[in-house]
Amino acid sequence: MPARKVYQDYEEEDVGDAFKRGQPSTWNDLINFLERDGLTEDRITPGEVAHMIADAKQARKDNVPFPQSSVQTYRVMKSHRNPELVRQEEQRWIEKAESQQKERRA
Repeated sequence: MPARKVYQDYEEEDVGDAFKRGQPSTWNDLINFLERDGLTEDRITPGEVAHMIADAKQARKDNVPFPQSSVQTYRVMKSHRNPELVRQEEQRWIEKAESQQKERRA
């Protein structure tokens, strides 16, 4: 998996897909869904997953109430971006994707 895919940011539709599939009702639900199923989602790239996790973690840390719609969640997440946390998640997902590729080859 090319590392450049890890740097791709998410869009409103990606949050909508995560809402449909994961049906989150809290920041933890969203984060757990993305961490558990992020690499198995066809429509969401590893970069989009990494960025959504980072932004959701920051919103949770900032004690922002969890919105009831994917559109509101997207706006909240984007407005609470922490570039350092995004960088950390990107690195974590590069390692996770590489590990998963090695397991598939074995």
